[in-house]
Amino acid sequence: MPGSANDAIVLQSELRAYKSPSKSEVDRKKVLNYFFRFESFANDNNEYKDLSPLFVRTIVKDTDLSDSIVLRTALKFISEATKFSQLLSLGLVSWGSGEKSKLRQARFYLRRAHKIAPVFDYVRAIVNLEILHKILKKNFYWPRITTQLALTIFVTDRKDRTVTKKEFILQKNLRAFCACSAYAFHMARKKLKIDKMGNVYS
Repeated sequence: MPGSANDAIVLQSELRAYKSPSKSEVDRKKVLNYFFRFESFANDNNEYKDLSPLFVRTIVKDTDLSDSIVLRTALKFISEATKFSQLLSLGLVSWGSGEKSKLRQARFYLRRAHKIAPVFDYVRAIVNLEILHKILKKNFYWPRITTQLALTIFVTDRKDRTVTKKEFILQKNLRAFCACSAYAFHMARKKLKIDKMGNVYS
């Protein structure tokens, strides 16, 4: 028989990668995208607001999904995102202080972020994270992992051609999700010369 077991494994992996997402996953992404882009779910202290009936009804109306799907998705997200923010704040994951270790650590958190909220292009975000680390190295400047995540997702979202200006992730939501203060976020953007559209200017 032509081919090998290894070929079959590779082919199976490729087929799995292109497998269509389930309806529940599509619905989840639809709710979370709306949640991140059109509704402010964070207060002035970067904490998640309580879900009000009006808040849920607004998302139900605009996503054309059932109350139960919206409520279940939103509650699960807030629970997971709160734990994620706590993990980020504690900084429990570390593989040393070298450049490669810093990048591995950032990739770990970026993967966790995308698993909880798949509202950005993960493959593109990895590339942008690597570019960010090169810029950080050039500037001898290493902000906290929370700021690195916020900047990476911010740039990835702004440079996504499938997203219009009115659909950008709300910065307040992004900062709350990444446990990054407004001061740290804007200071890093200014220092690295990243404009509102995610471009680095000289």
